[in-house]
Amino acid sequence: MAKKIILTAGKRRTAIARARLMKTKTKEEAIIRINGVPIDQVEPIFARNIMQEPVLLASKLYKNDLAVKIRVSGGGIISQAQAVRMALARGLYQYLGTQEIRDIYNAYDKTMISGDVRRTEPKKYGGKGARARFQKSYR
Repeated sequence: MAKKIILTAGKRRTAIARARLMKTKTKEEAIIRINGVPIDQVEPIFARNIMQEPVLLASKLYKNDLAVKIRVSGGGIISQAQAVRMALARGLYQYLGTQEIRDIYNAYDKTMISGDVRRTEPKKYGGKGARARFQKSYR
């Protein structure tokens, strides 16, 4: 029998995280790795806390029997952490398959499953940014 593998992704601005969740036989194999590093060793601590939110919220339903490998690229530290959080939350929701876990995630933060739709505004002519305009000198 083939192992059940769940593939999910999470995006936050320019950061993209791709997660692979596999069921394991022993608790020692059940570890979450981000770019090859165990989640307990990820620095800085506030980014690690963001990444661990889906597991902590689902601790009542999740029995720690998955090996999770996440590859993340692009963006900054916090964008990558939020992309990892989204990929992990989507994977756990897909694995557990209950409406209860979705309700828990939506009550905590709606962007854990659905994502954040905000994007940067495009630059326009007449200035150096989306809203900023070049100054005019009268003297």
